[in-house]
Amino acid sequence: MNADRADRVLLSRVAGRDEVAFRDLFQRFYPRVFAFVHRRLRDPDTAEEVVADTFFEVWRGAAGFEGKSRVSTWVLGIATFKCREAHRARGRLKRSSVAATPTEQLAAYPDERDLEAQLIARDELRWTKHRIDQLPESQRKVVELAAVDGESTEVVARRLRVSGGTVKSRLSRARRQLRPPAQPGNGKEV
Repeated sequence: MNADRADRVLLSRVAGRDEVAFRDLFQRFYPRVFAFVHRRLRDPDTAEEVVADTFFEVWRGAAGFEGKSRVSTWVLGIATFKCREAHRARGRLKRSSVAATPTEQLAAYPDERDLEAQLIARDELRWTKHRIDQLPESQRKVVELAAVDGESTEVVARRLRVSGGTVKSRLSRARRQLRPPAQPGNGKEV
């Protein structure tokens, strides 16, 4: 029996309020749903809450599954909606609370009224993207998974089927290549 067919059987049993089938479905999808949500929210605690909400909706809405998509697509669709809700809630929380921001963080972002600073930041971003594109594929994949997607060394190692040490050394070599060129006048003469 193929995976989607097995998932459909489990989901139909869940629709009949079969708790054993729900547990099986949860165990089958939890790692994938958690990784999906964590990639979007970048906060493990919030991700856990969103995953719990997602599976609650799966339990509640299993009878409404129409079969027009794969079960995995349906579950991840629910997770996507829950992520959006979490982002909106986070936005409301940010607007309702005031927290001090360290001045060094403020200095890292160009003032939107300063056209020159924006152009410099844009050029730095283009330069970095170009440098990432120029990396050897093995290093580029590590940078994309670890630095861009925020995956842990263990997850990157598992996905690329290499050791954690290999991931760390590739990331270290990539970081050396991604360093911006030394600027005259900053103590690092070219």
